[in-house]
Amino acid sequence: MKAKEIRALARENLKQIPKKIYMSMGLLLVVANIIPSVVNQVTDSKSGVGVNIIFFLLEIAAVLLTANGYIFFYRWRNKIQKGGEEPNAWCGLTGQHIARLAVYGVIVSVTLAIVAVIVGLVISQVPVAVSIILLILLVVLLVWIELRLTYVVYVIDDDVRTGQKRSVWAEIGASWKLTKGRVWKLLCLKLSFLGWYILTAFTLGILGIWLMPYYNLAIAETYEQSKEELLISNK
Repeated sequence: MKAKEIRALARENLKQIPKKIYMSMGLLLVVANIIPSVVNQVTDSKSGVGVNIIFFLLEIAAVLLTANGYIFFYRWRNKIQKGGEEPNAWCGLTGQHIARLAVYGVIVSVTLAIVAVIVGLVISQVPVAVSIILLILLVVLLVWIELRLTYVVYVIDDDVRTGQKRSVWAEIGASWKLTKGRVWKLLCLKLSFLGWYILTAFTLGILGIWLMPYYNLAIAETYEQSKEELLISNK
C-alpha cells in the first residue's frame, strides 16, 4: 500500500476510538516528546550528580511512555480490525515489556556509542572534506538502521501477549526481517507526516494531541501488513 492509503486507513481507525481516549494518550505522548528537550536545556544550566540522575530517569520515562503509546494504538488497531477488549492505557508498561525494552535500549545505546567512537577516531585522521562525507554517510546509515528497527516494540508486545519466550536479539531480528524490502515505503510514510509536524510546531505542540495517535496507528498498520505479506510469502 502507498503512504496515502495507509494514512487513510489510520484515519478511519482513529474515528473508531473515543476522542477522550485517544486525545488523553496523545497528550501524554506530546509530553513524552517534550521531556528530552526540556531536560537538555535544564541540564545545560545546572550541574551535579543528583540533578543528572533525576533528568536521566525522566528521559527513560519519556522513552517508556513513547513505547507504551506505540503499543496502545497497535492494540487499538487490532481491536478495531479483529475485535476484542479495549486495551488498558498502560498496557505497554508491564514488567515484561519494561524488562525487554530496557535490554533493547541498552543494546542500541552501546551500539551507537561504539559507532560514535569509531567514527570520531576516523574523522580526526582525515581531511575536512572526507570527514563531511563520512558524517553524511553516517546519518544515512543511522536513518536506515532506525527504519529497520521500527517494529521492535510491536514484536516485543506480540511476544508478551502470546507468552513467546524469545531473546531481545531475536525480536530485533524479527523486526529486521519484517522491514526487509520495505524500508523505502516506511521512509515515504514517515516523511509524509512532515507537514503535520511542522504545523504541530506552529501550534506549540497542541496539534500533536491528534497527530501522535494518527501517526502511531499508521505505523501499526504497516506492521500488520508486513506480517501478513511475510506470512503469504512463506507459504
